Amino acid sequence: MFENNPLVVIIAFIVVLTPLILIHELGHFLAAKAVGITILEFGLGFPPKVKKLFTWRGTEFTLNWIPLGGFVRPLGEDVIRPLGDESVEQDRQEFLREQANTNTGHTTAKSVNEASPLARIVFMAAGAFANFLLAFILFVIVALLGIQDIVGSSLQVVNINPDSALAQAGVQQNDIITDVNGQKFVTVEELFAKLSDTSSESTQLRVLRGDNQQVDVTVALPLQSTQSVTHTQIRDISPSSPASEAGIQANDLVIAFNEVTINGVEDFRTKIRENLGKEVLITLERDGSQFDVRLTPRVDPPQGQGAVGVVVGELLTNSGLGLNFAPLPQIDYVPQSFANAVRYGYENVVAVISSVVELPSRLMAGSISAEEARPVSVLGISQIGAVFIEQSISQQRITPILLFIATISVGLGFFNLLPIPALDGGRILFVLIEIVRGKPISPEREGLVHLIGLALLLSLSVLVLLNDVINPVTNQLR
Repeated sequence: MFENNPLVVIIAFIVVLTPLILIHELGHFLAAKAVGITILEFGLGFPPKVKKLFTWRGTEFTLNWIPLGGFVRPLGEDVIRPLGDESVEQDRQEFLREQANTNTGHTTAKSVNEASPLARIVFMAAGAFANFLLAFILFVIVALLGIQDIVGSSLQVVNINPDSALAQAGVQQNDIITDVNGQKFVTVEELFAKLSDTSSESTQLRVLRGDNQQVDVTVALPLQSTQSVTHTQIRDISPSSPASEAGIQANDLVIAFNEVTINGVEDFRTKIRENLGKEVLITLERDGSQFDVRLTPRVDPPQGQGAVGVVVGELLTNSGLGLNFAPLPQIDYVPQSFANAVRYGYENVVAVISSVVELPSRLMAGSISAEEARPVSVLGISQIGAVFIEQSISQQRITPILLFIATISVGLGFFNLLPIPALDGGRILFVLIEIVRGKPISPEREGLVHLIGLALLLSLSVLVLLNDVINPVTNQLR
């Protein structure tokens, strides 16, 4: 798997996180220029410095050794915290001397704290909004390239009578019929109607076989279709589950529940939910013979198994065609109009933010587990990114990795706006306190709070990183 390949994880980090951090810092940089705050340095990576790349409009662009995104250093701050008046004045004079030596024309320099409160809020929030904007653009691109949608139906052949006309024409068990005469069909009834057509001598079916191999099968017409009968079929069994211990097997048909005939998959699921912790009688059919089993649906089943431990689905029988089959939706990528793509981008940014906001309440309500809601480190994000890179390669589409980058970009922006010391949201909180009290908190005190916050964040990051090493988050994706 790609997520366990160190090289691919490194590539995922470079592809996913590095651009997002740089976009975040670029947002701060452009906002600072807009409100007049002087930016001393825009660093690619984190110190120690490798070399100075160039100077643009008074800002020194540098290359640094630690390849973890980048940073901007405005006048009045170091990489982490605000500076005292003496340090600010030293940086100001050094900046002005450098500008005089290079004849750039800069004769003034404004520190962060010399800007108005509104200007500082714009500067501090701009990184997060740059991430939101990037995510919006990526979502729009994804929609323009095509989003998954149901474009018709398909029919999976579960069993086929070897003497039937379809079998004689070449249709095989496990084939998936996708097209008839080169066209999609909306429902299986539409397909059967075309197979019963008396105005043509033959029709051509396209089927997927094996590893997505496309095969065309010519069928002589007309065929005699009958009314399809619906069954509820056991598709898979979880080990050590009530179903497994009761002797239920894959492909068994569910006939009745507590001696009442089952009316479809949802009816079966409803009856299971209504009888948690109670012994029930289930009537099954296997190889034409019916039999009963007794089991007790679990109140608190293992994650991903369900109360009984089975995966069920619809199985239909058309005796006239000699088929047992499962109808499946046919899904394809459908490019969207620009207006719909813009709507898709906006709705997805809002949806990601909403899901993050609702996470604590969902966790307390038990709708998601603590493992599903766990924080992840840069390593965990890179491991998941490797999975999406694998999906993009296997599907030969850039869509999966773009969707992941967009989602992480929203998450990064939202996290930075949280009112936590050392984050942009923590800095904004101090500006809001200044507005309320009518005067700023001293840079030394604010700097101390941010240093403590940074130490706590780094400590938490180390714990999360160790957890991602010991218990990779990608285990949940398997």
